[in-house]
Amino acid sequence: EVDIDVQQSNDEVPADDEQLLKRCQHGDEQALAELIRRYQKRLYRLALRVCGEAALAEEATVESFYKIWVKARQWRGESRPEAWMYRIAVRTVLDLRRSRRRWRKRLRQAKATADPTTQPDVSDELIDAERQQQLSAKLERALEALKPEDRVLIHMYYDEGRGLKEIAPILEATTDALKMRLSRARRRLRDRLEDIDDD
Repeated sequence: EVDIDVQQSNDEVPADDEQLLKRCQHGDEQALAELIRRYQKRLYRLALRVCGEAALAEEATVESFYKIWVKARQWRGESRPEAWMYRIAVRTVLDLRRSRRRWRKRLRQAKATADPTTQPDVSDELIDAERQQQLSAKLERALEALKPEDRVLIHMYYDEGRGLKEIAPILEATTDALKMRLSRARRRLRDRLEDIDDD
């Protein structure tokens, strides 16, 4: 996981995100360091879900925080700081992914080179672990078939447990539009999982 060097500030009461962004507008690097400490794991997981590759997710996370720092003056308080930062991160991840489409080929090659000769132990525990791994791999393959924007939605809704009302300002969409997108994405996932079972 990406680990950006973050220094803890002194023993004062923790600032809220709004105060931190305002401090960033005035060039306060400690405020940025605190935002990184609070959000780097979440933004990294989001980037990893969309990119599917740790190195690219790390790059997207670092780039997101760079853009948050550079664009801090553009935040005027119309949206919640978290939503504003997530919006920047989502755009950054999607842009980076578009410019690096080769990751899919590398992912397929990595899967193809996995050692097929390894035999699982016969114990129930190992068989269950193997099944879980297969299901997880199937789900990852199915997710690859979705548009990156839909993977962002799936990640925020299922992995982060956010409601559609919370996601709407981040993705700049209405909750009704997101409901339809989520429904279509689930259908595509289901169809893709069935196709993988038939392979």
